[in-house]
Amino acid sequence: MSLLQRAAAGFFRQNHWPIKSSARSYLVDCSKVYVKADSFGGAGSYAAIPIRKGELVERGIVRRLPVDGNHCPYVFTWSEDKTVWASGSGCSVFYNASLDGNESTEMKRFFDEDRFEIYALRDLQPHEELTHLYKSMEWRACFQDLRQPANSSEATVGALEPGEENLVDCSKVEVRPDEHGGAGVFAVVPIKCGELVERGIVRRLPVDGNVSPYVFTWSEDKTVWASGSGCSVFYNASLSGSENTEVVRHFDQDRFEIIALRDIEQGEELTHLYKSIEWRSCFRDLKAQRDRK
Repeated sequence: MSLLQRAAAGFFRQNHWPIKSSARSYLVDCSKVYVKADSFGGAGSYAAIPIRKGELVERGIVRRLPVDGNHCPYVFTWSEDKTVWASGSGCSVFYNASLDGNESTEMKRFFDEDRFEIYALRDLQPHEELTHLYKSMEWRACFQDLRQPANSSEATVGALEPGEENLVDCSKVEVRPDEHGGAGVFAVVPIKCGELVERGIVRRLPVDGNVSPYVFTWSEDKTVWASGSGCSVFYNASLSGSENTEVVRHFDQDRFEIIALRDIEQGEELTHLYKSIEWRSCFRDLKAQRDRK
């Protein structure tokens, strides 16, 4: 391992999701679910196939974020004392609330492993919307309006029009433990140069991306931050100029596309150029490691 690789490994062990030795190699699976614009002007998660009661609907991992979930509805409560918050992979943050006691799924949270599993509470039909019981609706200030009978959804993503298009597609990639002790994204099929690798949508979050490395810069003036769907937040940085993907960001539509910069082999790790490495303080150590190359 080169000096640069050893330095990068140290950064990733400190700053990327800590993988347990017993963890599955396939850390994110949302293949039974798709996301589309819903009738409330936001986004919702829907069953792509029939799903039986008790069956695993989706599994994934989370990034813990320095955000106050009492005021931000787009994060999960991630500790028993209600002081830690996290954003989930895949389609997990787009399940709308059930307000009539007829929720169709339940999330199991493994706080110590930063992972979750979502299960079906009853048989689900293709294209049926998937909903949770938002237990924290009883006490989080951001859900105050949801507690009112007239409201039926908290989803707000840009200015979406109701439609059938799947807004999240990460079917060509998977997340698994990487050689740095964290998580990385890998190609599950060969991908040609210029081909779409992944597409998705984001949630804008009231977090400071200068402090947290797990969010995207989401405005030209570098003051807005967002967390992406699918596998997008688990692409590691390339420090050698050999990145094989790039993110095309559509700020006004709160969506992104990840495109291959060259032919990519099945099983190859996918990396980005972290452009904000030049100015975000959370990447200071990473920038220093790169510059020592």
